[in-house]
Amino acid sequence: MGAQTYEPTWESLDARPIPAWFQDAKFGIFIHWGVYSVPSWIRVREGRYASYAEWYYARVMGELKGDEDFHARTYGADFEYRDFAPMFTADLFDPDFWAELFAEAGARYVVLTSKHHDGFCLWPTRSPFKQNWNSMDVGPKRDLVGELTEAVRRRGLRMGLYYSLIEWETNRTARTPSGRFIPQAAMDKYGIPLDRYVDEHVLPQLKELVTLYQPAVIFADGGEWDEGESFWHTREFLAWLYNNAPNKDEVVVNDRWAKGMPGRHGDYYSSEYQDVEGIGAGHP
Repeated sequence: MGAQTYEPTWESLDARPIPAWFQDAKFGIFIHWGVYSVPSWIRVREGRYASYAEWYYARVMGELKGDEDFHARTYGADFEYRDFAPMFTADLFDPDFWAELFAEAGARYVVLTSKHHDGFCLWPTRSPFKQNWNSMDVGPKRDLVGELTEAVRRRGLRMGLYYSLIEWETNRTARTPSGRFIPQAAMDKYGIPLDRYVDEHVLPQLKELVTLYQPAVIFADGGEWDEGESFWHTREFLAWLYNNAPNKDEVVVNDRWAKGMPGRHGDYYSSEYQDVEGIGAGHP
């Protein structure tokens, strides 16, 4: 597989064989962990997507909140989401213990949220837009991605990374009446200029993660919500990944990189609750 060169077209990218290890792996561990783990709260509601505690910024403090006053009552009306970061200390984090537990459970791979929609990074990213908003600069003062990656591999498991393409502080959306997930004031204060967001932040971060940690699995998220592949440069990045990643013969990606992509392209499909029209019946 390594001798093949892939072009930035779906015909070429879709022709890439799915690495055999993933076909055989069957069972993996997926970890949501970040600043949102500090409050660890959301009101349980009816409906899909409604009770995700990792959506605290949007659902408890932002545009999707209901009538609860939990945040103001517990932390104060002037307490920003970013004020949680120093409280995210990870002081009990023992990566070797985690890896041992995962191995004993029979898992073959592990996927960690390197960056969720709040934009907080669990590694010391070089992105100029994430200084003081990553786990080395604030909170744990540790490379959480790197430590867990090393521990997992020592146990003979493969390591993967989740990466949110969108960030609530920057990206607008058609999913809410206001066109945003969080208060406009937070977007104005912390958002990245949209004309610089993909080329100067997202793509360099993705290549940084691939180069530093060589994830066997990349789980992209949010790219399919509002923007198409031309905005994200989806095909160009995947061609780079399949041709140039240090572990290019090992890595697999999902189908949430751009609007219109789910269930059509990707090494594995990751429909959240349903497989649209059974399209993935013969696909991982």
